[in-house]
Amino acid sequence: MLLRRLDDYQSWQIAWRGGSVLIDPWLTSEPIGGVFDRRHPEGFTTLDDLRREAGRIVGVLLCTAVNDHTRPDTLRLLGDVPIFGPAPAVKIARANGCSDTNVARVGNAFSFDCPEGGGIRVTPTKPGLPLGLIAHGYLIEAIDESGSVAGRIWLEAHQPTTKVAQRIGTVDVAVLPTSSVTAVVLPVTAGLRTSARAAATCRARAIVPTATDPRRDMKWWQKSIYFVGNGPRRLRESLTRSRKLIELKPGDWLDATIGRG
Repeated sequence: MLLRRLDDYQSWQIAWRGGSVLIDPWLTSEPIGGVFDRRHPEGFTTLDDLRREAGRIVGVLLCTAVNDHTRPDTLRLLGDVPIFGPAPAVKIARANGCSDTNVARVGNAFSFDCPEGGGIRVTPTKPGLPLGLIAHGYLIEAIDESGSVAGRIWLEAHQPTTKVAQRIGTVDVAVLPTSSVTAVVLPVTAGLRTSARAAATCRARAIVPTATDPRRDMKWWQKSIYFVGNGPRRLRESLTRSRKLIELKPGDWLDATIGRG
């Protein structure tokens, strides 16, 4: 079961048995604008890059309807791929020409068949408040032909909680925020300490950081309403030394099941 970072923000690919699931894909150079600005630098993965590889995109997961997760130009390119997400995100996908849209509900699992056998099973999970009202996380499992679980990744882009981590049980890798972001007074993403606690609860062997500092391309007035913290330096250094914190660059692959007992 392979995990790849598709860009320097928060787009991901999970591959298993010739099938790939994309999470919050942003596969074009279309910039993000509005409450905050962000542009894709060189090195992000495009749909052409994915098409040149062996395998097939079997599904897309959207974490929320906020415009840094639902990219219109990308959704228009994926019109025939099954799309799953919260109802507002699915509505945006449908408005951009996606024909196979499905509302994902917390706790209700669904699966994608893989070309080389087995499948990828997905269970939506609930973030902590306030993002729990409008967003999903996902437990993603590789299933072999016998029905056995061959790998487990928990992706939570916003607010991981120990309650959810305890409920989902042991995972191989947790893709979690490690920099806290607050917009005015609204907490958007949890910080390193909270994510480390959640990862320890579900006994993840590694944490892979998602969405880093969003302020890079913001205008000055946008930066003034966003506050970012990188967490305790000692904790970050400790996690890095022990290889429990693995930072992926755009295009990097990680075999999520290496060292699996």
